[in-house]
Amino acid sequence: MSKWVRYISLLVPLLGIASPWHELNAALLPFIGGVIYGYFTNKRQGVAIAPVAALVPVAVVLAYYGVINGVRLSRFISIFHLFAWLWVIFWVVFFTLGAVFGYVIRPRVLNR
Repeated sequence: MSKWVRYISLLVPLLGIASPWHELNAALLPFIGGVIYGYFTNKRQGVAIAPVAALVPVAVVLAYYGVINGVRLSRFISIFHLFAWLWVIFWVVFFTLGAVFGYVIRPRVLNR
């Protein structure tokens, strides 16, 4: 997989900042990013590391909110830690499901 495709697939979930819909932010965009990631991966190992790759956009979002207002972020996580964990879990699960789906639907090349 080329690096630009990997970067695009990891940046797609971050487009949710433009939308107030939680379903789009937590499920659909990570799934679409995972489909792109899985479709252009060369090996099953790329799909196996998809959960780790899904943590990259999570880290970017947390770093962004930490830089903007770290005190508010730490207070939100301490009060609503269940919601923060569910958000991370949804991103990882839907990105991984999208990667599996993208890997399954990609065209196969037969070696003869």
